[in-house]
Amino acid sequence: MKKLLWIIVPVVALVLSGCGQTASNNPTPTKTSSQLSASSTMVKFSDQSYFKNAYLISGDTLSADATAALAGFKMEKKVLPDGTVQINLKAEEAKYHDQSYTLKSGEQLYFIDKFLGDDQGNTESNIGDDTAVVVDSQGNVTQVPAGF
Repeated sequence: MKKLLWIIVPVVALVLSGCGQTASNNPTPTKTSSQLSASSTMVKFSDQSYFKNAYLISGDTLSADATAALAGFKMEKKVLPDGTVQINLKAEEAKYHDQSYTLKSGEQLYFIDKFLGDDQGNTESNIGDDTAVVVDSQGNVTQVPAGF
């Protein structure tokens, strides 16, 4: 009986201390490379509420709406030695914040602007509605937008 207690007590202590818990697959949304775990449920980009306000910015050319959505940011795109593409969005006004995204092969970056009408020329009147989302080649979100 004493031998059994010597085994059970440490096992119970380990379980109660949290060693039996698994890590969460829910990343904190950030504007840098916060990738969803491959084991987490994939989320279709087209099913998201922000899909209708998203504009492709990682392509070779920008649409007129994508250009308008990027008001207040200067975009720089470069291919890194490992083949990934880094896209930096430099804030052109002090109240904005810089954003940086690194795309793996097949991924695309969409800029989300909930209220495109508030962008006038190169200024933005509502900075809280501007963020981006990374989408893989199957149309799944791999980096969630901050604030959504």
